[in-house]
Order: sequence, then C-alpha cells, then structure tokens
Amino acid sequence: MAKIRNLTPGILHVPAAKLRLQGGAVADVDRVTPEIQKQIDAGRIAVVTDDDAANTEAPAPELPEPPADFDKLDEADAIEYVEDETDPKVIQSILNVENRPGVIEASKNRLKEITDARK
Repeated sequence: MAKIRNLTPGILHVPAAKLRLQGGAVADVDRVTPEIQKQIDAGRIAVVTDDDAANTEAPAPELPEPPADFDKLDEADAIEYVEDETDPKVIQSILNVENRPGVIEASKNRLKEITDARK
C-alpha cells in the first residue's frame, strides 16, 4: 500500500485507477498503477510517507500578481502582451484571473510554448 498526494491546486482525476483527488489531498492506493506512475512522472502526484501525509496542506505555488492594469487592456492588446511574455509564472497568474476567452486561449498556448521550449 502506498500514499500519494495531489500536487496540483485543482482536482486530479485518474479514471483508469479509479482515483479522484482534491488539490493537495492525500490518498491510500493498493499499488502504483501505470496510470498513477504517468501522473508521478508528470509531476502531478507524489508518493509520500506517513509523516508527509500528516501535513495535509500542500504548499501553494508562489505566483506573482498579474501585471498592473492588465484587466484594462482590450482583448487584442492583452493577447499581444501574453504572446510577448516569457515568464510562465506571470502567464499562470494571468490565467488565474482572466475571463476573456481569446486571452485565456492565447495564455494557454503561450504557456505550452514556453514549457515545451524548456524541455
């Protein structure tokens, strides 16, 4: 038997392993299945000890505030700003508060570009 922790801030669902974890939650599993191992390799799940599991609150990632007056930019300027941004933490902070579909899509695409380039 193993204990695993969801390292993401949101819900993590691994259907093949019949596993659904809230952000930072710890669960007991009979064994580490291939599907769970994929999530471990991706950095979304960690195997924890009993001492680690006692600390139920996972540390939240430190994200900077979105740029000042970003919400006042029109959609085209906001997309241009995101496309020029190189810091994934800034883009993630924008994604956390953004409501405009075009800006959200551009932010996700830019974040993927940056993370793929760093691999």
